[in-house]
This record gives sequence, structure tokens and C-alpha cells, in this order.
Amino acid sequence: MSNSPTHCRLDGRTSSVLLSNHGAIPALAWFGNRLVSSIADSMLENLDDAAHAFANLDARAALSLFPQAASGYMGSPALVGRRYNTNHTTHFTLSDIEQSAQTVTVTLSDEQSRLTLTKQVTLDSNSDVLTIRTSLKNNGTDDYHVDWLASGTLPLPNHFTNCTSQHGRWGLETQSITRPIGPGRLDVQNWHGRTGHEHAPNVICSTEHLCEDHGEAMFLHLAWSGNYSFRTERLNDGNAYVQAGMLLRPGELVIAPGAEFSCPELHLTKGHGLNECTQRFHQYARENILPAWTRKPRPIHANSWEAMYFDLNDEDLKSLVDAAATIGAERFVLDDGWFIGRRDDTAGLGDWQVDQTVFPNGLEPLVKHVRSHGMQFGLWFEPEMVNPNSNLYREHPEWTLHFDQIETPLARNQLVLDVSREDVSNYLFNCINDLVAEYKIDYIKWDMNRDLVLAGDGVFPRASEQPKAVYALMQRLTKAHPNLEIESCSSGGARCDFGVLKCTGRVWTSDNIDPLARTTIQQGFARFFPPEIMGAHVGHMHAHLTGRSTNLHTRAIVALQGQFGFELDARVLDEQEMATLHHYTMLYKKHRAWLNDATYWQLPTSDTLLIGSGQVEQSQHEALFSIVLLDSLRHTRPGCQRLRGLNPETRYWVSLASINIDQLAPFNRTLPPWCTEDFICTGELLMTIGLPLPVMPPQSAVLVHCVAEAN
Repeated sequence: MSNSPTHCRLDGRTSSVLLSNHGAIPALAWFGNRLVSSIADSMLENLDDAAHAFANLDARAALSLFPQAASGYMGSPALVGRRYNTNHTTHFTLSDIEQSAQTVTVTLSDEQSRLTLTKQVTLDSNSDVLTIRTSLKNNGTDDYHVDWLASGTLPLPNHFTNCTSQHGRWGLETQSITRPIGPGRLDVQNWHGRTGHEHAPNVICSTEHLCEDHGEAMFLHLAWSGNYSFRTERLNDGNAYVQAGMLLRPGELVIAPGAEFSCPELHLTKGHGLNECTQRFHQYARENILPAWTRKPRPIHANSWEAMYFDLNDEDLKSLVDAAATIGAERFVLDDGWFIGRRDDTAGLGDWQVDQTVFPNGLEPLVKHVRSHGMQFGLWFEPEMVNPNSNLYREHPEWTLHFDQIETPLARNQLVLDVSREDVSNYLFNCINDLVAEYKIDYIKWDMNRDLVLAGDGVFPRASEQPKAVYALMQRLTKAHPNLEIESCSSGGARCDFGVLKCTGRVWTSDNIDPLARTTIQQGFARFFPPEIMGAHVGHMHAHLTGRSTNLHTRAIVALQGQFGFELDARVLDEQEMATLHHYTMLYKKHRAWLNDATYWQLPTSDTLLIGSGQVEQSQHEALFSIVLLDSLRHTRPGCQRLRGLNPETRYWVSLASINIDQLAPFNRTLPPWCTEDFICTGELLMTIGLPLPVMPPQSAVLVHCVAEAN
């Protein structure tokens, strides 16, 4: 300990991290813009905010990497736990601190409580995303019960006044809510047993006037698909903090003697403006989280659900495949309804065998027909669920998550299987593995359509075991089938986080594909996650979830913001609709190679009803920008839209990539010239003066293409 450094420094591409070791436990002294000067220990010691007021404890309780009540800290402690009727309070001290490459490892110990805690703080040198990993080891001879163990606790600068979190519901995910960081803890708790529609594990702490381009912000994300808590608070001494970790029921986490528990990872970055932080998270996900297959151009999906629902048969499905191939689909996904007894949502889950009454010859004729069009074949599963009306449940009712003597409420007529049981996991693996092997399945749409309620093994709670068991099952399948791709779907976007994304590489963003609702949903999604993993489909004119009617151009332009596909019955499209869809399909195919690694920008707009975003090729040679108008503007025209991400000195050909000029023209006495004839403009002018938009009717959209002038 005598040789431990008094400070540690990590440098990324544009960020620096300073850990100060002047107190009993190291503290985060700085995370932000890269420091250019050398740092002396005396500098940090004198810059420590050591002022201490009256009416408090005699000794100041500083906010360390691991705040604890024993030091007099009055915020949320990092650990709340106990042994049986003893050791309710912990008092950790520093045992060791080491630095290697981009990681600082801090080891804390509490000899009285017989615990060792390890924190790894890693700064990714490319993306400037900081990752905190926390583990707790029980060195005692009896169990240690954990009620709360934070993945990370971070101090917030005094000038950070706001906290933005993402909330929603089924069909309206990732809507941003901003609240002040004030006295009294703001605790966003998620008890749904999955990432959740209601709350996303994302928080943005910031200065007051944060926007796309300006203001300071800290983005935080917890890589966990289960219950969690995000806490922000300003204490009476003026110091503020943010803390995150998994939520636990009493008795849920017990660390056996000699065992060690690792928390979900906490990822964060600190930058200027929303776009900078967003782009860092996208880069980090692409380079460190997502499966390798996501780096390849993404195929166009056609999904059977909203075209046929449960009304499946070989002939109609083959005709649907034919129509989907005609409009450019490259992967056909057979959704719910193909397995034994599954004529509606009241039966069949758990019985993962092809229903011979619907498919007398199995799925082989359909799969063969799909492949005759050069398309890949995907299949829907909901592995974690079981209907009480199923052979599996009748044989193994004990396989469900439950508590003895209490009836578990149904949701969508189903219960949840305890995947952490070895027999359950093996059963599911064998069922899925056999089908993947038999039909050479390319892709699984992995659904999860209910929250976890009474998630126990009959006696003890075990909701926290479910996500880890699901990750392990997915990894087992992809190890057995290296070319298999898995999508995370959970009634849409209720399971999306860096935990599950290590096993999956596409998210069904929402069951709502109404393009106007999708515009805000996708904007919230793309704050933290790369758009190329965002399932975004063109639906029917009448949206099945909202009943709203929108034109085909708007539906296609919004779908082009993510991984393009179709959630419609292509058999009923007329000739004009087919031609329109073909145009946007070809646009996606033409640009998807560079879109897969594009820099994403959300655009500052003149009105909250105008929502703009763009994707710019990494070399800034090419870009696509979409602008969507949700409803009538207060003014007669939208004015000029400033673009982002272009090279100021480059001259770009600017054109209207959407073919909806006939839809826009009747609302314009005079159209901006670029809408009918391409023109050349510098990136600087497009980003400062902006591009004049046409008068747009409500619920319309335009797609702008910029490509650098050839030298």
C-alpha cells in the first residue's frame, strides 16, 4: 500500500480520467475533455473540494468510487448487505490499486465483514466510453446476503442540473423525460424482469440548456436485461451523484463462502452536446459489444405477422414469399403460429415442434420455396414462455417461475419458464437446435411477451438469474451454429441493452410501426444504440396498433432510418405501390454498406413537430437525411433545415431522394428548386444557412441525399 500511486490517469482519444487516491477510497477527480498538462499529486490534493461547513459531521464524507454509510455518507451507499444477524455495516479500505494499459483496478477490503470488493475502471481509447466493472467476494465461512450492490457511483459536476431518462409503454418506447437534479433522490426503478417498455436503463445527466450541438452531458447505460435502479440526487452539501445497479428482492442474492459476484457493467461517456455522446456509444457498441455479423450489410426482412397473424398455411405463405421477393426482400421470417396447437395466443408455447395439421410435410416445402428466391429463412420463437394449455406445462408445471401456494398472474395467457434450471435450458436448447439444424435456419426472432411476476423457484426469488441464463442459452446456440443470427424482440423494444446485445445483433424496436409514432421511438432508441441494429419495417397504410393512415412514402422514409424491411401483405399492393416500394428498397440496397458504419446525427429543427436525423458516411463523402413532419406547423412554411456531419469544404450534389414530389407539390405555390433539380453546395453552407424545405403537409417526410462532387 505504501507504494500505491496517489493518482491514476487514463487517456482516450478526446477524454481523460483522473482517479485521486488521497482519501480512504479512491475518488473520480476528473472525467471529461482530454487533459494536455502533466498532473502533480499536490495539484490534485489542493484542488480537492475540501471545504467543510458546520452542522455536519466533524469529518467530511467525500464521494468515493465506493461510498459507504460508515464514513458518514448520506447518499445512497454502494453496498447494503449482511450476514445472518450480524455485519450489517461495512467499512472498506483500500488494499491495492494497479494500472495496466487503459484499466485501473482498485481492490478494497473489509476484514471485519470478511469481504473483498474489486472495481475495474476502463477507458476505451477509441470511443471515449468508460466502463466500470464491480465484483464482491465473500471471504467468510457463512453466506453473505446482498440487498443492494451498485455497479457504479459517479459524482456530477455542480453545474449539472438536469436528469433525462427514457420511459414509455408498449408501442411507445424510449420517450425522453427531463427533470431537475434536486434535493430528494430521483430513483427510476424497473421491476419488470426485463429491460422494460416503461423504463430504459439509460440516463443523461447534463447542464440546463442541453441540445444536439451544445451543453455538457454524461450518458450512462447499465448493461442488464433485468430489474435495475438509476438514482440521482443532490445532497445538502451541494454535491450531486448518479448511481446504478441491479434491483434485488429480499434474499435474492446470497454469496456463498468463497464465491464472488459480478455486477452488470456500467458504461458512460461525458461530452459536449447530445450528438457527440450518442456517436461515442454507437462506436463503442460496434467495436466492443455487437456480434461480428452485424458489421456486414444487413438483409431486407419480410415478416409474416401483420400479413397473416395465426392464419397460416403452406399455399398462402408461399404466395406471400413470392410477393415479398418481388419487392426486394432477402430474408423471410415465419412469425408466431407454426408450432403445435398454436392457433391463437392461448395455447402451444413450450411445444416447439412443427404443427403437422398446418404443415403436413413440416416446414421443408416452405423453406425450400423461400430459398428458391435466394432468400434466407428466419423463424419466430418465444423460448422463455409457456402456456398452461401446452404439453410442456402439463408435464412440467414445476419448470415455471413461481412461489408455492400463490397463483401466478397470467399475461398474454402465458407463464415464464425458469431458464436458470439446467433441465429447462437443455430442453429449450434441444428443441431450437434440432429445428435450426434440420432447416438450416439463418435467423431467430427471439420474443419475450410478458413481465416477470413472482419470479421464484417456489421458495426463493430468482429474477436476477433469468437474464444470465438467457444470455447463456443464446450463446450456446450461436456456438453450435456460428452463422445463426438472433434478434432481441420483447413485445417490441422491451429488451434492449448491452447485456443482451452481446448475444444478439438486431432489436425489434417496437410493435408499433405507425411511422409517426416510430419517428420518436427510433429517435430515443438511437440516442444510445446504432441505427443499423434497429428493426424498422414498412407497414400497412392503416397501422394495426394505432389505426392511423399514412402514405407509403412516409412509411418507407422512416423505415430507412434502421434495418429496412416489410411488415405488410405484399400480395395486396397495386402496381404503383409496388413501384414506390421498389424505389426505397433499391435505395437501401445501394447505400446499406456505408450506412452500417455511418455517423448518426440528430438535427436541430425549428419546431418540435419537425424531427430530423441523418447518417453520414465515415469519410463524409455521402449522407442521407430524413425530415418528418408529425402535424401541422404553427407557421406557413418550415424554413431552412441545417444539416450536420458534412465536410465544410466539400461541395455536395444535393437531391431529393424520396419520390414524393407529387405529394408535396399541391401544398407549394413555389417549390425550392433543389426539389426538382439537383444542385451543388458546400457542406459549410448546408450546415450554417441550411437547406430550404418545401411546405410539407402533416404526416409527410422528405429524404435528402448529399454526395460529394467528383474531383
